[in-house]
Amino acid sequence: MEDKIGLLIGRFQPFHLGHLYLLKKSFEFIDKLVIGIGSASIYDKNNPLSSWQRRLILKKVIEKESLSEKIIKIVELEDFFNDENWLENVKKQVDRFNLVIGNNEWTNKIMEKAGYQVKRLPYYKRYLYEGWRIRKLVKNNKSWQDRVPDYLVSQLKIFFKKKNILLRKLL
Repeated sequence: MEDKIGLLIGRFQPFHLGHLYLLKKSFEFIDKLVIGIGSASIYDKNNPLSSWQRRLILKKVIEKESLSEKIIKIVELEDFFNDENWLENVKKQVDRFNLVIGNNEWTNKIMEKAGYQVKRLPYYKRYLYEGWRIRKLVKNNKSWQDRVPDYLVSQLKIFFKKKNILLRKLL
């Protein structure tokens, strides 16, 4: 029997406990997963972490959560302002997948229109775990550490310290 391969796309700005929930829950429906880093080259107030920083963080999550055997690859996905071009790029980068996992309605709409099955999973404590909320806490020097996996805190502190001046200007 062929593996059921999922595709999970996120900006991970930053990776938080809601993302971890989504990642783990995905394996109730799939065998293997491809992770897409969305808005890979966008650098602004909503995307203060570079794609390579997000890739490093995702690799750490995969290692700490013992998911190496289940993650096929991590791909960087550029933004296109044309749904068909965006979809073609995703298919080229990802190669093969059977199920799209996530709650981004723009992404889900494109995928369903193209004939892909989409599995919408419930949000996990969305009132706490949204990237914009965490970025705002960082900007205001408030506590954000309890909203991300503990093993990411030190790495994110380094990234945020480097970005702090930029965050203050952008947010």
